[in-house]
Amino acid sequence: MHPESTSAPASWLVLGLSGQVGEALHARLASPGPQVIALSRRARPDAGGVQWQQGELGAMPPGIPDTGAIVSLGPLDEFAKWFAATPRTPARVVALGSTSLHGKRDSPDPAERALARRLEDAEAQLARAAHERGSALTLLRPTLLYGTGRDHSLSRLVRLARRWRWLPLPRHAAGLRQPVHVDDVALAVLRCLQAPAPLPGHFDLPGGETLPFDEMVRRVLAAAAPGSRVVRLPDPVFRAGVRALRLGGRLGPAGEGVLARLDADLAYDPRPVAEALSLQPRGFQPTPAMFPG
Repeated sequence: MHPESTSAPASWLVLGLSGQVGEALHARLASPGPQVIALSRRARPDAGGVQWQQGELGAMPPGIPDTGAIVSLGPLDEFAKWFAATPRTPARVVALGSTSLHGKRDSPDPAERALARRLEDAEAQLARAAHERGSALTLLRPTLLYGTGRDHSLSRLVRLARRWRWLPLPRHAAGLRQPVHVDDVALAVLRCLQAPAPLPGHFDLPGGETLPFDEMVRRVLAAAAPGSRVVRLPDPVFRAGVRALRLGGRLGPAGEGVLARLDADLAYDPRPVAEALSLQPRGFQPTPAMFPG
């Protein structure tokens, strides 16, 4: 058994603390608390109990001590490769994956299928490396992130609605969704770190409410793009319009997989993570502050 595995680790190395989940975790850190070392590509002053080091996974600055826990809040595949190669032996590893591993596995979009395979391979590589060095691995797979305007899904819809004053949706866009607030993800990470004993396992991390895609969009627009409206179009008309916008470079990376999932249920069992972490994520109640810009 790892010497620190039966008590909460006294020091953490956090990768991705400047991201959207990282910012929420930083805000939750108590002072005084465990020693927290974080990496950033640009120089940052130490603040809020965090010692910032300038660097990244591929160019880790020298002199970072061994820590009782390593936390990854960024791309899982990059972290898994780094962790498999590093000699570090933390008692706990907490990493964020994504339920895209499930939802995009059978996507009609080859790029999305490749993403699902990368996530699956990264999970397996990370699990092997953690097992070999006696580290307890907790892997959390959030669903649809929101809360800071830095997501690549709901915030994109808000920007389109603000620009056009309306947002087209196909008539069949009622697949179930479970949006999860970044602060609830941060709380889940923190509980993994602070638990008296490790909480190893792979957990899907949905939000506290399951609702149809079109209802989710209506709530977002009512809060963040008031005055705009949802316009329902026949499915073939909607798909043709999306393809035309995408070809014109006006819609970003939305592809066939996105269209195919609008009426597909992407809902996951909340009970395992709730029981393991005593976690009750909030229901979906968007506010304007969650979608700035």
